[in-house]
Amino acid sequence: MSELLLVTRPKYDDGTEYLAYYSSLIIKEAEKEGIQVKDFEGKEADKKNVINFIEKKNPKIIFINGHGDENSLCGHGDAIIFSLDNITLLKEKLVYARACSAGAILGANLAERNNGCFIGYKYPFQFWIDEKWSSKPSNDNAAKLYLEPSNEVISSIIKGKTAKESHERSKNMMMKNMKKVLKLGEKKEPGAMGMLQVLWNNFDGQVLHGNPLAKIE
Repeated sequence: MSELLLVTRPKYDDGTEYLAYYSSLIIKEAEKEGIQVKDFEGKEADKKNVINFIEKKNPKIIFINGHGDENSLCGHGDAIIFSLDNITLLKEKLVYARACSAGAILGANLAERNNGCFIGYKYPFQFWIDEKWSSKPSNDNAAKLYLEPSNEVISSIIKGKTAKESHERSKNMMMKNMKKVLKLGEKKEPGAMGMLQVLWNNFDGQVLHGNPLAKIE
């Protein structure tokens, strides 16, 4: 497999718009690292396009953004791209799915007899946004608390870290952010405990399946 990164970036609601923006930062990082990127943005993030590309180009790294559930990962408009019927396409690859719940069943099934890895979430992946910045996610400090640590997973992978190192670096960032929010709670900042609960949900829900030593060469 070549050092090629496939990214899905559906864009059709506030949640996917934010994920698409934060994924664009990863694309820039990958290009600086000399990694080729195939970006399926908006309506291009559909099953036909993504599956055809994997079958033809066999990318090493797969970065999936969007909605999902325990058994599937979706692209644009909630259309399923990956399910238990076709996850063998992801074997031997470094997969990070920033989507709800796919780490519970789909990711665990993928890990069987697989030298690659799957990093994702066994619970719904959640984040708060400040609606006044919904058209400009880069200015939304609330969303950064959740999305910068999630970016760290794939950022570390493209820099040559192992799956385990990437997973742990992300969780360490979440822990630091939880400590920041705890201080806000001590100052009686409105909403601090709710923010903390969401961060903990992501921290506790982020899982690594497969080979912890998987990495790009």
